[in-house]
Formats: sequence, C-alpha cells, structure tokens
Amino acid sequence: MTDYSNPNTPLTAKKYAWSATLTNGPLQYGSNAAKDRTGSYAPPPGATVGTLLAVIRAFHAQECGVPAESVVLVRYSLREK
Repeated sequence: MTDYSNPNTPLTAKKYAWSATLTNGPLQYGSNAAKDRTGSYAPPPGATVGTLLAVIRAFHAQECGVPAESVVLVRYSLREK
C-alpha cells in the first residue's frame, strides 16, 4: 500500500483525485475559517506527494489572494483515478 502521508512518496499513477481542507495562517485558538477543495492531478515525471501538496497550496493562495507561505493544509486525501 502506498504511503500518501509521506511527502517524499513518488506519484506513479497517471492521474489522482484529491481533496483538501485549507485555511490561511497563522491559526488562532478556537475556530478558524477553512475551505474544502477538490481536484484532479496528472503528475509530471518525478512528482511526489510533496509536489502535489505545493500545487494545492499555490492554487488556494491564488484563489484567496494570499501568499502561499500563509496557507495551512489542515487535511488532505489522495487516491489513484
């Protein structure tokens, strides 16, 4: 079984479906506004789980108009299509 929790895990399938919950940091104690996102990803050669997570963060940052460094990935799931 592939360990998608490890950012160094290579993505070897042709396409993946992903879902993620993201928020903009820094996180505060208590409730933080978060956004659920879903998508698909066709990895380029040599891509890893970390590559995909960077793409997801960049997408969220662009949509929200915030720096990618401020995006906090709360949770994600990934499966081969």
